[in-house]
Amino acid sequence: MDDFVEVLRLVCRYLNDHDMTYVMVGGIAVMYHGVPRTTVDIVFILKLDDHEIEQFTTFLNSENFDVSKKDLADALREGTHCTVFVGDGLLRLDLQGISSEFDEMTLERRISVEFAGVQMYIGSAEDTIINKILFQGEQDLRDARGILVRNEEDLDHAYIEMMCKKLGIYEDWIEFKENHPL
Repeated sequence: MDDFVEVLRLVCRYLNDHDMTYVMVGGIAVMYHGVPRTTVDIVFILKLDDHEIEQFTTFLNSENFDVSKKDLADALREGTHCTVFVGDGLLRLDLQGISSEFDEMTLERRISVEFAGVQMYIGSAEDTIINKILFQGEQDLRDARGILVRNEEDLDHAYIEMMCKKLGIYEDWIEFKENHPL
């Protein structure tokens, strides 16, 4: 199995059917919020207990993913990430735990969307922009600009400013808006 949409459906359906707490961020969220791009990873922030970690790794391994229960448990506990490849292809899942208050907020503010016949949880446009400003990569800034342009009137600008201040990136946000005017 190496079809991006098939993997997305399979994993989200499993997480939903087992009431596991997650939000997809990164390229998937960027695309949902209107910015065309390519990606070979599906990034999840997960909040799972030990029993759920056991279940999830068993499921993934049964579906030809290559994941270690210990690696996933360590990543979720430490707030880092675990990369899980789908078979021998380039497609991968990046599974990460909650490493900050911002990750927790992203999880709380997630939005439910339907894609390919499955409900999925995606990071909000505001949280996706903030995340991209936080990382400051060239692609991240292009993504943030695209989301800002496509969603300008619907964004909660007060929330973005408040979180940027809280994360210590308010000056980066101001500079971003000055360098990327609408």
